[in-house]
Amino acid sequence: MGFYPNRTHLVLIAWSLLELILPGCVAFDPAVQSKVEDLGERPYVAILLFGFDQEITKLSTVKTVAEVLLPEEEAAQLAAALSQIQQEARWLLVSRLAAGQGFWIAPLAEADALAEELQLKPGVLPNAEQLAEFRRRLGVDLVITSTILDYGKIRWQWLVAGMLTDMTAETIALGLATSWNPIGLGANIGLELLTNTPLWFGGGYLFGVAMRPVRVEARAFETINGYPIWQTMEQSVYAWSALKTFPEEVRDKKEIQLELNLAEIMESIGDSLTKQELLTSRLRGQPAVAQH
Repeated sequence: MGFYPNRTHLVLIAWSLLELILPGCVAFDPAVQSKVEDLGERPYVAILLFGFDQEITKLSTVKTVAEVLLPEEEAAQLAAALSQIQQEARWLLVSRLAAGQGFWIAPLAEADALAEELQLKPGVLPNAEQLAEFRRRLGVDLVITSTILDYGKIRWQWLVAGMLTDMTAETIALGLATSWNPIGLGANIGLELLTNTPLWFGGGYLFGVAMRPVRVEARAFETINGYPIWQTMEQSVYAWSALKTFPEEVRDKKEIQLELNLAEIMESIGDSLTKQELLTSRLRGQPAVAQH
């Protein structure tokens, strides 16, 4: 008699396949170190506050909510939570770049004050005039602006792609176990559409694995001519091993899971920028001084 896996077996098999298929698994590695030895060649950079690409209107989108809140209470807590996410994302990026030792970082308060004065909202791309003002007022060579594309709430394109990947993994596992029985395969697809749509639309936590897709896009602009010189989009799909370092009672909290994926993304973004080996002399159009 053949082995017919139950739902639990299938989910575990699927997660194993997804670990190989999906990019973006939380893994905290040492920061990439800059090869720019001359301290004078390390660019001076202003890192602006992160913006949100999608409007988030519910507190439950970004954190676990255990009680029913009045509209005023939820609005206040949501505003505080979103501000904390913005600040945390930037702090993680600043920390990663500082650990890589390839840049000088302008004071965040000064960057925020100037951005507000120039009416430059978080996540909005600066124009040449605004960049020139950052150079004149703060003396920075680079301005980095970033946008959180998905955080708890994900767009429908990710919903479709995620569900297709999930169903493909489970269909392969079920097909191998049942000799590709069409009735079993059809029933599994129907069950997937019924049960996994909520999972992929807002994330989920199952068997110690947190499926909380987060995506962030970042750009760097030089401040002389206002040209973009670097851009990246990073994503982290699920948290597993890093989640195990937290006490059991908090592992299922949405905010913990999202923060882990955000931290992984900031690692990747910071390392990506450090690897560019940007030099102050090149950004200013000057001949580089030979390093010793």
